Amino acid sequence: MEIAPMQFDKLIREIDGHIVWITLNRPEALNALHSDLMSQLREVIEDAGANDDVRVVVIRGAGKSWGAGADLKEQLAMSGERGAVRRFFSKWHGALDAIDRCPKIVIAAVHGHCFAGSLELMMSCDLAIATEDANIGDQHMNFGLPPMGSATQRLPRLIGIRRAKELLLSGDWLSGVEAERLGLVNKVFPAEKFDDAVRAYAQKFADKNPAAASQIKLLVNHGIQTDQYTGIRFEEMIALTGTAGGEKGVAAFNKKEKPDF
Repeated sequence: MEIAPMQFDKLIREIDGHIVWITLNRPEALNALHSDLMSQLREVIEDAGANDDVRVVVIRGAGKSWGAGADLKEQLAMSGERGAVRRFFSKWHGALDAIDRCPKIVIAAVHGHCFAGSLELMMSCDLAIATEDANIGDQHMNFGLPPMGSATQRLPRLIGIRRAKELLLSGDWLSGVEAERLGLVNKVFPAEKFDDAVRAYAQKFADKNPAAASQIKLLVNHGIQTDQYTGIRFEEMIALTGTAGGEKGVAAFNKKEKPDF
């Protein structure tokens, strides 16, 4: 399926083979997450999710930062307007929910700063990699606020309750290396090698069976919300319905060859 041209003013979308590259493009604001950016992000994610040619989506940031959280100037402008606040968070959660629902693998490629709302965006992705010297943290507490974009729910599921509480309550920063040690990101790379490392990392997943990848994402995302017994029943349902392309993998295994999906 051909990917239709799409025009955006707050992000850039590029296509390379089976990979869609999304660049958050507000470098002058350290890629602060304006509600319009979140709407555009949702649109790109949903478009990628509906396209059979896409297997992986990578989200990166323009300039020296991956993301400085929600756009505080926008939030201050709507202070006290309940309707505006509600619309803002509708767009916010719409983008994060789109990532959760997307049948493709979504990867956050983090450099520079990643805090508050941008941390929440990173955590909504299936996988996250970062530069060793990235600065990652929640930071809401440093402004006297609780998180409102999913950090209190996503962070404990990723790194455990005690560590999540410590990070949320302290407002501390983590380096990319520390974030990897806690399980907040999957891998870290030197900044000077990051671009090449991101491409190689994304390609590794783009080479896999996309149908199986979609099913694994669905099983994990749904299974973690329920008990183990019910989660295993989900796996049985997948086994009964089958996996497109699975026969290629089995045939290649029997021939001691690498499958080509």
